[in-house]
Amino acid sequence: MFIKNQFIQNKLVLHLMEQEEFELLTVSSNQEEYLLWKTNKRNVDIVRVSLKQYDWNREVEASVQQVEKNVLQNIQLPLFKQSLSFHHVFIVEYEPVDSWSNLMNRESAVNKIDHSFVYLCAKDRDEVLAHFFQKAHLHRSLAFSIPDNLFELEYQTETLKQKIQKIQKNEEKAILALFNRGKPRLSYLILAINIIIFLLLEYRGGSVNPETLIQFGAKYNVAMMEGEWWRIITSMFLHIGIFHLALNMLALYFIGTLVERIYGNIRFVIIYFLAGIAGGMASFALNPSIAAGASGALFGLFGALLYFGLKNPKVFFKTMGTNVIFIVILNIIFGFSVPQVDNGAHIGGLIGGFIASGIVMLPKTKAFMQQLIAVVVYVFYVFGLLAFGLTNEDVQYDETLQIHRIQQLIEEEQYEEVTEIVSSTLPYAKELEAELRFYRAFANIYLESFDIAKSDLETAVQHRPDFEEAWYNLALLYQQENEYDKALQAAEKLLDLNNEESSYQTLYEELKRAEN
Repeated sequence: MFIKNQFIQNKLVLHLMEQEEFELLTVSSNQEEYLLWKTNKRNVDIVRVSLKQYDWNREVEASVQQVEKNVLQNIQLPLFKQSLSFHHVFIVEYEPVDSWSNLMNRESAVNKIDHSFVYLCAKDRDEVLAHFFQKAHLHRSLAFSIPDNLFELEYQTETLKQKIQKIQKNEEKAILALFNRGKPRLSYLILAINIIIFLLLEYRGGSVNPETLIQFGAKYNVAMMEGEWWRIITSMFLHIGIFHLALNMLALYFIGTLVERIYGNIRFVIIYFLAGIAGGMASFALNPSIAAGASGALFGLFGALLYFGLKNPKVFFKTMGTNVIFIVILNIIFGFSVPQVDNGAHIGGLIGGFIASGIVMLPKTKAFMQQLIAVVVYVFYVFGLLAFGLTNEDVQYDETLQIHRIQQLIEEEQYEEVTEIVSSTLPYAKELEAELRFYRAFANIYLESFDIAKSDLETAVQHRPDFEEAWYNLALLYQQENEYDKALQAAEKLLDLNNEESSYQTLYEELKRAEN
């Protein structure tokens, strides 16, 4: 009797949802088949409760394989799942005509499924259901009696269906509520500010011009070491080139609005700026280059989504979890592969955003002690990065960074400071020792320390024999010291390097006349 099977089916489905914490995945339009799932740590159980009647063993097998393929194509499984078991419970009037015992211990033909079980509830219903409960590791027994009166049976069956629908609607409302806790106003505001500042950068000298970036507040370790820590905030609103801006603003549009909907407006902006600060501090500690961009804050938003996943793993993996984790891993790998990417800021912001999410917590969550611990962890994290950055001499005395600073100081005619910076940077020089010694010699010439300047230039041309400027200044110093043989040799070297430069030819002719 079909209505009797419907009653058993809905009784079982309702028990799985209410007592065993299964979630309804799908239900067929005629309510003939339900699909439910449950994740327990890294183990996933998927249960199919069907009223479909099959006459032959092969029809059951074909149905099982097709359903398993369809389910795996349409759901997101936990990324690090340990095992996946599929349970097909058929509540039918009779068993297939041919033998079906081989289905009880079958191996699934579908990849990723570790165990696949088939249960045919026909004659020995109670025994089969007990077997299913054992294989599915269900803890609460299901006991019920089937009404004898047909009208009562129909009424109770309909009541069970309505209860299932109500639970499903409540679950859907609860999930929707998680993603509608704030309208994404601040995301759009931050996006607009970034675009406006980018246009201003382009107007005032170009977004790829280092001088313009420094002037507008890019992360510049030299200035920060001198007290300009506000650059950690201002650099979050600067972008280097249109591609950099477009990529970050696209991420802010999609990820920022999502995080703002989940956490609400105030929590979102706190996470954004705390992550940006952490990312900026990590960049200061690990990256000597001039840097700018919202990447640290944006990776912090990924950290906020990961924190959401930690607190709501079922919803997370049911909706976006695998995609979020994949994007984060892909970006980190990309960052390590491309030297120009500030991977320190990315990872620093990701961690900072995760911790910041623990500080603000999800809406309607009260955990004062956890929040306090998160505040302490964040403070230690940021100041730990600061302490490491201040003592990381390989970064703070990076030769490229210091040469940029030296060029500025020479323009300002601060020659004594130039000599001090070169002297402190030379022990860490790897490729630009010749350039550093050239600049120190240049400063010492103006300071009239000619012997030191001559020594630096001699060392510079040893490291870089094609260093024309160093040879030229060295020739002039030899000429001034009346060392005409050495001066002439230096001038001849200049002409070997570049015989089209008129000043080199003039110097050579002067030295030849002086020698004669």
